[in-house]
Amino acid sequence: MGILWGLGLCMANFVSAYLISRWAFGKSLSVFIRWVLGGMLVRLLLTSAAAIYLLAVQKVESLSFALSFALGVAVLLSVEVWDFHRRYETFRLRPITT
Repeated sequence: MGILWGLGLCMANFVSAYLISRWAFGKSLSVFIRWVLGGMLVRLLLTSAAAIYLLAVQKVESLSFALSFALGVAVLLSVEVWDFHRRYETFRLRPITT
């Protein structure tokens, strides 16, 4: 059960990051940075709170949770970076700098 919780938590984190970044592309650079970096901070706090709750209160199997969460975050972060790069290079989508 820890594996499902770990993968689910990192997938929810990824989906929210993806939606925020898709929305922020095409906005001004200051709006882009505010939403993406602010979103990172909020997602970090919410994900940490959810992980602490799952491990301390729900007593999820910690090793399977930690391994699946770490592996899921590594893979999905790579996908997110690849998507940013693809959008920048292929579609020339980037934050507006002026």
